Amino acid sequence: MYCAPFNCEPENSRTPNSCWNTAHCVDETSDFNSATAFAQVADYKGDPHTAQYVSKFEPSNAKHANEQLELELVKQPDGKGFGAVVTGTRAIQYGTVTAVMRSGSTAGGVVSSFIIRNDKVGDEIDFEFVGADKATVQSNYYWHNELDYTKMVKSQLLTDTTHEYHAYQIQWTPEQIIWAVDGKAFRTVRRVDTWDPKNKVFKFPDSEAYVSFSIWDGGAGAKGTADWAGGKVNWTAAPFKFAIKNVSTNCYFKGNETTYVPPADAKK
Repeated sequence: MYCAPFNCEPENSRTPNSCWNTAHCVDETSDFNSATAFAQVADYKGDPHTAQYVSKFEPSNAKHANEQLELELVKQPDGKGFGAVVTGTRAIQYGTVTAVMRSGSTAGGVVSSFIIRNDKVGDEIDFEFVGADKATVQSNYYWHNELDYTKMVKSQLLTDTTHEYHAYQIQWTPEQIIWAVDGKAFRTVRRVDTWDPKNKVFKFPDSEAYVSFSIWDGGAGAKGTADWAGGKVNWTAAPFKFAIKNVSTNCYFKGNETTYVPPADAKK
């Protein structure tokens, strides 16, 4: 599992060639009622045709159940929660990703996330749910691990995100990012507006990344994180299960398995 490109670190591997090749984006729909949509990471051998999404941790708190993918936050002996992360087996550089899902954040402290992220570079585009607010979903983006939480924007009011399924969509192009719920866009970030004149760079996520879903214990984090998540988790409200029915991916490069090349005008 450590050879998979979303886990592998060439500089810490036995040889520089230990990491499997990156599988690039193709247009596809991952229906989690299908046998090829999800696998445990220990069973994944590097062929994205056999599993579109895999668990990232062992032991795994992600499983196929009730005709959907379920990620659970489980209480540990130390009182903290151990959650789950599921990641796509193909990397994407620009495109539209739509997930039909139901938040698992039914109590304060529980965080559910839908993310497009490059862990090595630190570029990220996300949706996040916190138990302190079940009526909205939060959106944010980061460039090169610059964690500016002031850029967070909430969606329009929704029906209870922990009871109802909604279609959450990220439209990512070289020019802009659009966040939408049930076909209604509530936020747009244009690349041109991310220009940093001091460092002469666009602080806009542009690196090839992986789609992932996670549930985690925000209440066990630092005070700022815990306050944002809604405080310590009330374990009497368990179980906490983040449910994903399906994920549709439409690649900007129309499924061509191309190698990532930075935009020619990455710097002005």
